[in-house]
Amino acid sequence: MTKINLLSVDRALAQRLTDAMGDRVTVEMVQSLETADLAGPGLIVIDHAAVSSERSLASTISAVAESAPGRAIVLATDDMYAAQVLLAIRAGAADVVPRNAERSEIAGIFTRILNSAILSQGRPGRLTLLLGADREAAAILATDMALAHSLNQTPTLLVDFTLPTSTAEAYLDLKVDYGLASAVADIERLDASLLADALARHEPSGLALLTFDGGTGSEPVGIEPNDIVNLIHLLRAACGNVVLCAGSLRNSGLLRELASQAQSIEVVCSQSIRELDTCRRLLDRIALDTASMDRLRLLVWDHDPAILLDGRRMADVLGIEAVMGIPTDRVRTRNALNSGRPLYLDQDRGPYVQAIRRACAITAPPKGAKIGFDKVRRAILRSVERTA
Repeated sequence: MTKINLLSVDRALAQRLTDAMGDRVTVEMVQSLETADLAGPGLIVIDHAAVSSERSLASTISAVAESAPGRAIVLATDDMYAAQVLLAIRAGAADVVPRNAERSEIAGIFTRILNSAILSQGRPGRLTLLLGADREAAAILATDMALAHSLNQTPTLLVDFTLPTSTAEAYLDLKVDYGLASAVADIERLDASLLADALARHEPSGLALLTFDGGTGSEPVGIEPNDIVNLIHLLRAACGNVVLCAGSLRNSGLLRELASQAQSIEVVCSQSIRELDTCRRLLDRIALDTASMDRLRLLVWDHDPAILLDGRRMADVLGIEAVMGIPTDRVRTRNALNSGRPLYLDQDRGPYVQAIRRACAITAPPKGAKIGFDKVRRAILRSVERTA
């Protein structure tokens, strides 16, 4: 959680800041930075009233900046005259706020600075980007990969850009009312705590979901590609792991920028010559740089070794080195989507689930494996009792 270190002895001021920021940010009042916890993103507030009369305001701000390099500093003061504000800014303060400011004013200023701090001081989470001609298949695969990470004790956010409605929303049997447009509108105050409250969450796994349409069934208007790039950058700072299904995104520049941020780029394609050609044209249009091309992997959806168009040939056509087959059962897949019960949560842990785990590089025993063992043990005990 982000933290505000308040250099003050005024408990009323500390409470005012706490009330303004709510549960999203911890406010810690300290008399010296030597005892302050500066781990993780945050900012420092200097209470002007606590500055010794023997020291100038400028020297105090400079000293704090030297003690906490890279940390944003805000001055809380009763003196809001232009000359005083300019002096504080020149000395290194990011902003100045009245000590008796309203909660909304404090929250607006601090959240803007904290979001910048999260981006600059925070460690961005992992981003996995899934591309594909078959939007439904890509969304299902993205959802199951996100579930695999989430159930592997990795807090994960799934972003589904499928239109007109989210495939992931139906697959997870969720009701979403917070989408891309809302997140972009909230970007100035968006943090991990707000996301936890606003995003739809799949309770069995803890997976969070953000959709393109936000439950409206239509594409949001007024959203620029740069808005999406900035939002994903901020989401990565707030979340440890982000899985993004490109779905209906077709802006080449946007996809190229998202690919440049991603640690892994999965191209989802079935063993169809027409779908393969569509994926080839998609990659040609995006025109990824060499570094992004090296992070590409082909995931052959509904893989069947009996089909002559094998994964290696498909990867060669796309110019991709890494390739992996994802076997599916079409009937079970359709039933899982229709019922809102993802295949990854299936207890039998068949070839599809094992392929998902390999794709996510997960080697630990899956959550729920103990349940299967307990069933076997109970069956053996019943057999022994009947024999006795």
